[in-house]
Amino acid sequence: MKRNANDYDVAVIGGGLTGLTAAVYLARAGQSVLVLEKERELGGLARTANLNGALFNLGPHAMYEGGAALCILGELGCLPTGGHAAKGSLIGVLQGQILEVPSGLTPEENEEWNSVMAGLRDIDTEPIRSTGVQAWAEQHIRLERVRLFFYAMCRQWSYCDDISRLSAGYAIRQGQLAGQGVRYVEGGWQTVVDQLRQAALQAGAAIASGSGAEEILIADGRVEGLKLSDGAFIRVSSVIAAAGIREACRLVKDFEQMSLGRWLSASSPLYAACLDVALRRVPRPERVFALGLDEPFYFSKHSGPVSLSDNGAQVMHAMRYNNGDGARDAVCDKLALTRLMDLLQPGWEREVVAIRYSPNILVAHDARTAIHNGAGPAPDHTVPEVAGLYVAGDWVGPEGRLADAGMASAKRAAQAAIARL
Repeated sequence: MKRNANDYDVAVIGGGLTGLTAAVYLARAGQSVLVLEKERELGGLARTANLNGALFNLGPHAMYEGGAALCILGELGCLPTGGHAAKGSLIGVLQGQILEVPSGLTPEENEEWNSVMAGLRDIDTEPIRSTGVQAWAEQHIRLERVRLFFYAMCRQWSYCDDISRLSAGYAIRQGQLAGQGVRYVEGGWQTVVDQLRQAALQAGAAIASGSGAEEILIADGRVEGLKLSDGAFIRVSSVIAAAGIREACRLVKDFEQMSLGRWLSASSPLYAACLDVALRRVPRPERVFALGLDEPFYFSKHSGPVSLSDNGAQVMHAMRYNNGDGARDAVCDKLALTRLMDLLQPGWEREVVAIRYSPNILVAHDARTAIHNGAGPAPDHTVPEVAGLYVAGDWVGPEGRLADAGMASAKRAAQAAIARL
């Protein structure tokens, strides 16, 4: 139980899915917990905006059936309503032209493509986590265009376009989960944020949005408190840093001398340019999913399986995977995504209800490379040099991607903090 206004068992820094997940586990275990979110709104990368009646997630978001996020949400009683991604034909875009599977491939290419995709579920991914996707594909896929489609799928599963560095075991494992079903969330991902927030509050957690942490205070190798951005002091026994590797390092004095510094140096953040569009009428409704084969493009129509508007508008997303280049030319990327929309949905601009372009947004804190065996730079949730300091996020541990990784590590961090207290 909370002892006084400035005294908690655990502070959680970050009010996104990761931080809120940790808060629910902590509060339900009877720990006094304070969640600090520097932004006015909770949710982080899972926020949803309403633009002219259209509900836009921050770029394309989905959950994998069998992944950690859905399992944890079910365990917490916060499972979202949703629908599965439509099973339309796969469209590739090569040299500015549409290449559709199966009609655009030769019989030999179709045979190999079907064999590759059907065989993914039987692959033991652990032995190939230190092998790059390109090296694996060159050994197992003969035909060039089939290889290009496989690279595009791995990019979609991982958000990473560097196929030589991306872990094959990691990417294929994500593909195995995707094969179990891809769930879109009814009403956007903000509904998940709101459910977790309500669960945390009902369990007794305190949540302070618009309130940031300035420093994690450490004495004699253990956490003793937090200094807030307004100068206030909070006494805590444990801290879970759930707002990204750079933020965790910013909050710890002399982090360079700790594991935190090594993890930061080893991390490979991923960025993307996203064009979110809502149309009153979709010119080519049969085109629901497309991937670039010679450029790192993604297109998907998310409305249909779920409702993402209050006026019947259909929401779709076009995206360019930018790897670690967070300083790309935003104008050029927007033009490229506009041309992609022109190709796939000719006449779309006459049907626009809402549109939003987000250049160079951070989509993941690490690329999950073969050199790290497909794991995040932080091997687990503990910071070994500081008792009571834990980390959680998509850059922590070996499990999952994005929400799966963040929520799985949040659960482990919360359990460790509970055990320590």
